[in-house]
Amino acid sequence: MARILDSQPGDTAVGLKKQGRVMSDAWFSVLLILPAMIIIGFFALAPLLYAINVSFHFADLTRGGIQQLVGLENYRIVLFDDFFWESVGTTVLFTFFAVTVELVFGIIVAFLINGATVGKGLIRSLLILPLATAPAVTGLFWRYLYDTQFGLFNYFLGLAGLPQPNWLGDIHIALWAVIIFDVWLWMPFVALIILAGLQALPREPFEAAELDGASYFRVLRKLTFPMLKPVLFLVIILRTIDALRLYDAVAVLTRGGPGSTTETMTYYLYRTGLQFFRMDYASTMALLFLYAVVVASLFALKPLLNMFAARAGAR
Repeated sequence: MARILDSQPGDTAVGLKKQGRVMSDAWFSVLLILPAMIIIGFFALAPLLYAINVSFHFADLTRGGIQQLVGLENYRIVLFDDFFWESVGTTVLFTFFAVTVELVFGIIVAFLINGATVGKGLIRSLLILPLATAPAVTGLFWRYLYDTQFGLFNYFLGLAGLPQPNWLGDIHIALWAVIIFDVWLWMPFVALIILAGLQALPREPFEAAELDGASYFRVLRKLTFPMLKPVLFLVIILRTIDALRLYDAVAVLTRGGPGSTTETMTYYLYRTGLQFFRMDYASTMALLFLYAVVVASLFALKPLLNMFAARAGAR
């Protein structure tokens, strides 16, 4: 008993260390993230490195696959390809109008749901239905809705005595038809994110503004939108990145037509690699696209991160 009472706390720790080696927190955290890093490395880094290698070689699948090293020749050819820049212009045009319309309608719908007194849960459940299925599946339904002979859109336009356009076959309308489909598909996502931001706003500033007699539009301009700015900024970034990658809607609805009026960069990349079998050009386009998106995202995220840092410092 005297030996137990005379022992010090440090002696017990030394004894434990002698019995078995204790793993440090750093190595334990590495072991926790190791499975995820292996999966990311296998499914993301390995294809990226392979694409980089292909972009520096002549790779025509009709002539035996990857052959001789060509250096930067593929990059020169792609950068001087008029069809590539036309697809870039189509992608930028689609992204600008689709994201803008989705943001405007998403804000309106979010404010309407936030101001509703009953049925908010049901409305949110119905709002998420367009996102419940894959865009390729819903695109098939919309292709039949746009049909010139038995489509519902032209049927109702005919009942109203209005012109019945060729939605997917007119060079002046086809891109707008794809934009309408994308807005229908992704506007609920934007509305739900903004709604979550609205419901997370503190109530005290709004109660003080109400006591001061501030008008509704003044509250919007001075309180609501400034406090929602991080949420809106994040939604814009996420939707812009996703819209730039548009492929499935174009593949299902128009297949890049009529002509090349709806051929986005990702669809042109697909045609180059898997229809014309020029994997060298396709890999080069993919890397240029990846570089542009990463650089644009870094510049876009910098103000948002600074905003969060400023708010954390103020607290």
